[in-house]
Amino acid sequence: MSTLIFSVLILALTAIATLTTFNFVRQEQVLTNNDGRAKQAFEAAEAGLATALEYLGDGPDRDGDGSIDPVFDTDNDGMGDSSSVAIGQASVSVETNPKGFQIEVISTGFSDDRTAKHSISQLLGVADPLANDPSNPMISKGTVVIDGSATIHNPEGHSTVWSGGEVDLGSNNSTATNVPDMGDSGYPLCMDTSMTCKTVSSSNKLTVGLDVIENDSSLANLTPTQMFQNYFGMTPAAYRNSGLVTLETNSAEVNSDVQLATHEVVWVEGDATFENNTSVGCTVALSGNKTCKADDSEPSIVIINGDATFEGTPNFNGLVFVTGNANIKGNMTVVGSIVIAGDISSSAGGSMDIWYNSDVLNDLENAGARIGMAGTWKDF
Repeated sequence: MSTLIFSVLILALTAIATLTTFNFVRQEQVLTNNDGRAKQAFEAAEAGLATALEYLGDGPDRDGDGSIDPVFDTDNDGMGDSSSVAIGQASVSVETNPKGFQIEVISTGFSDDRTAKHSISQLLGVADPLANDPSNPMISKGTVVIDGSATIHNPEGHSTVWSGGEVDLGSNNSTATNVPDMGDSGYPLCMDTSMTCKTVSSSNKLTVGLDVIENDSSLANLTPTQMFQNYFGMTPAAYRNSGLVTLETNSAEVNSDVQLATHEVVWVEGDATFENNTSVGCTVALSGNKTCKADDSEPSIVIINGDATFEGTPNFNGLVFVTGNANIKGNMTVVGSIVIAGDISSSAGGSMDIWYNSDVLNDLENAGARIGMAGTWKDF
């Protein structure tokens, strides 16, 4: 009898041990599967966020309909057409929400059986590509020699040309600088709002007024690299490789590449000649010395890393920076500012129409590269 009882106890203990082991193994499998699905969902969310940041970084509204595009380009035509895609056996959905000048990106990943999901988010913003705005319509480290004609307007201040060398305004009757009219009923408050002050001529071929600052040693003694750093906050080499440049081109391709470049930071490597009716920083092409309307204005920065020659009728809305010398042979218009780290000259047949506009320069903060903003990544 005792033997039978003992055998039954052994069988019962064996059964209990077997069931316990089975339940333990099953729970481990469940936990392992759950962990695998959770990782699958998280990795899908990460992949979706990376894709979204890359797509939106090149332009959030590529089809021009006024809304943020879906971020997944399923048909490879360069435009997003879906907010969700499969990633391996998992899937991901991305939501975008405008937050002022930033975009909130929410990426939600799902496991293959959709029992697990994971959401992460980050703000996408524009890195300001200009550390310090110029305060004059024309700035030249070297000399300024006008053999053609030039009109230089600063309706927001009483300085027009700032030069480290001599300024020769030439003998053309059309050459003049213009500053706010102190007799304007809105003066001086009008200087706080772009393009509202009435202006009067200050300098011309006969008289160099107080608005022209020449032979300034503090400017002349700068190296071109130091002058670049004053405005962009880093050396040319560092800036070029910083990720702030959104469009890079060369002397051979510059005329076609920069045409209608809006809210871009353009880097032109090497000496360049602008020889067409180029329009930069405006959504519509401009002819002659017309300026871009406010509704069409999307100013750009154009950096020429070398000497620049301007032929034809180039029109720039934004900032032009030349690391070498500049020669104007055509009819050039700039709204914003032009900065030359060398000498600037215009030939007898050339003309310049330069307007200082702080609204245009302030809007250059939207021309920088769009990047994920530090400290805004959230895992929830």
